Amino acid sequence: MSDLPFIRCLGCESTVFDPTRAACPGCGRCPVCGSRRFKTEVKTCPDCELPYCDCCGRCPQCAGLRYSEIITPCECGHPLDAEKLADLVRYEAAVGAIRRPTPWGCILAALTLSAVVLLLIYAWKG
Repeated sequence: MSDLPFIRCLGCESTVFDPTRAACPGCGRCPVCGSRRFKTEVKTCPDCELPYCDCCGRCPQCAGLRYSEIITPCECGHPLDAEKLADLVRYEAAVGAIRRPTPWGCILAALTLSAVVLLLIYAWKG
């Protein structure tokens, strides 16, 4: 277990887990890029044959985590990329997360595109 605070999954939005895990135990996705990290979906614990919790991905008997066999880093570099890991903890911590910075460039581009479309519509009708 790491000393980092636990994070909330961006994929299933319900699971809280250690940010250094390669995949969310709830949905099996990479917590940074969201790509599916499993080949086949796992519903039951292989040791206990009990269904995993839909929310946290734990076995109710042995407390094992679903998708714990996924240990290789994701194509995006998680969990080995220290900068991505720090951003993940900063913005997605289950307790004490800060808001992500507003993407002003994207907002400005969307407003500009909207203005151009409105001008084209006005010119076409007028």
